[in-house]
Amino acid sequence: MKNTVALLIACCAIGACDRGRWIELPPMLMTCSDLEDKDMRAELANPDKFSIGRGMLQGVCAQSGAGQFTGDTRCNKKAVEIRCKS
Repeated sequence: MKNTVALLIACCAIGACDRGRWIELPPMLMTCSDLEDKDMRAELANPDKFSIGRGMLQGVCAQSGAGQFTGDTRCNKKAVEIRCKS
């Protein structure tokens, strides 16, 4: 029983560490239609290439205290959300 509880606690701890936080962007920064652009998605997904868009989203993550921009984006209820992870 103790081993099972220890295993569950370890799994939860590992899962919690891996979770990122989704931050909703105001529509003036980015809209869901912006995410449909192939070039924009490629720009945001490439951490090795400097881009103003990726830098802006990195700034949003840093200012919110959520860590680093992971490159993940999604449209949720007409708002763009970005994933940040510390």
